[in-house]
Amino acid sequence: MRYAGMKISTWQIIFIVILTLCVSIGYADILFQDDFEGKNAIGQRVIDETKWMTLPSWQLSKNEDNHAVLGKRVLDIWGHGVGLSVAELPEEFDYYADFKTMEGTGPGSVACFVFHAQEDEEKGGPLRPQANSIYNYYSALLATEGAKYSPQHIGWGVRFARERVWRVWRVPFADGQNRKRDVWYRVKFEVRANQQFYVYLGEVGANPNELIFVGTWTDQEKRFARGKIGFSMTGRVEGGWGERAQFDNIVVTTPGFLPVEPKRKLPLTWGKLKLK
Repeated sequence: MRYAGMKISTWQIIFIVILTLCVSIGYADILFQDDFEGKNAIGQRVIDETKWMTLPSWQLSKNEDNHAVLGKRVLDIWGHGVGLSVAELPEEFDYYADFKTMEGTGPGSVACFVFHAQEDEEKGGPLRPQANSIYNYYSALLATEGAKYSPQHIGWGVRFARERVWRVWRVPFADGQNRKRDVWYRVKFEVRANQQFYVYLGEVGANPNELIFVGTWTDQEKRFARGKIGFSMTGRVEGGWGERAQFDNIVVTTPGFLPVEPKRKLPLTWGKLKLK
């Protein structure tokens, strides 16, 4: 066709459309990310409190496993309640993370992820706020080798702050494979409308399309539609008692986009998205 004296071919039109799509994808589809490599004004690595509602049990530890994808620091949690993101996330998103379960004490060898955390707004008396305990939320507890309760299972949980109740439905990994303690894995959670959840697992550093489906769960009562993400571990700060796990490379995107596998650190390459 002709426009303003210029001849535009079909291939040129296709190229323009593709370019427009790439620009529209951009960085807007990253809803949240953190690789725990941030520094304060004097160059110390610290947990970014503009992103996280931290707990005393949260600390940064050295990457002792020397996986290049993990950088210099990882988030180390040893027990004590639920820590959450500052920002709320929408009803649907994809949530990627690298994690390693560790021995700890008590149940041990678990990593617990939280979704749709929201403040309890029911009337009828004060709550006793401690360790973000005023929040209701869904959780997915990944129990590996060495867990005291249901190793090689996913524990889908619902927590009610006012009732101080945590209900859990445990199901084995759908692929039948065993996951080891003290080994890094990559997880992807698909959080979808109508309170549907899907989880995929693979080796740390695996591309998103290499992750294996290991479970799904739907909350038939449709309790919480949106909210914060985070991690929940049980135990006490004093004496380092409780469950212990490490986390890194947290990336939350809109559904249907894949972070490109990082050859360097997360902000450089996980931010470049491509269509599934």
